[in-house]
Amino acid sequence: MNSFLEAVKTTVNPATQLVGVNLIGDESAIEGKKIRLQGKRLTICQQIAYSRMYAWSTCCSAETAHCVLGAGCAGLIDAPQRVVNGEVNNGVYQQDQSAAAAMQQEMPRVDSGVAAVVTYPLSRPVEELEPDLVVVYVNTAQAMRFVQAFLYRDGGEFCMKSSGDAGVCSRAVAHVALTDEPTIEIPCLGDRRFAMAQDHELCVGIPASWLERTAEGLQATHKAGIRYPIPFQIPDSCDLPPTFITGEEDI
Repeated sequence: MNSFLEAVKTTVNPATQLVGVNLIGDESAIEGKKIRLQGKRLTICQQIAYSRMYAWSTCCSAETAHCVLGAGCAGLIDAPQRVVNGEVNNGVYQQDQSAAAAMQQEMPRVDSGVAAVVTYPLSRPVEELEPDLVVVYVNTAQAMRFVQAFLYRDGGEFCMKSSGDAGVCSRAVAHVALTDEPTIEIPCLGDRRFAMAQDHELCVGIPASWLERTAEGLQATHKAGIRYPIPFQIPDSCDLPPTFITGEEDI
């Protein structure tokens, strides 16, 4: 874990903390653990925000998961019929309920049975927990570096899907948990309004099984000369108006 953290720090250096996420199947696994924020009604994106911005650990169960979309994506509950049949999106994100249902049918969702979602800064994990996956918020140049890292070992292409809704909970958490593959997603409206996601940010989800190869890819491409921040190529003898150019008479 330390090698992954160090690789990300030296090659990408995100503005906020990397976040470890655990989908807890049995609450006894976290019984007695020191978790800073629990018992509060929070959305999944707010949990991640507390961990990445304040370095707080958080825990939500079905009873305290405030957003029904996130709770359904993360497996805390079965997604209710009003979600699955498109009622919640009808006339908002889609023009009619049929289109809204079609969008919801493509939404990644972990099977219900998750007892709690726990988040924490990866550099300060909850005692004895190893993350199921890691979420990190980045700008587009940093996202490019992660794509390069993901493709370093086997090549190919990196495919990104988005629904324009339930961003981090459906893709960076649920999709990663279901597929054991990394993802990049656009934060949704709720993430921006209630969890402080910024206009320039994308969220990256990485399964635990990919941390070592992601670190390898970041370090290898960095060594090969692909650096962040991207160095500009500054020209000599740039095109200035004639009166701005130092001439022989000025020397």
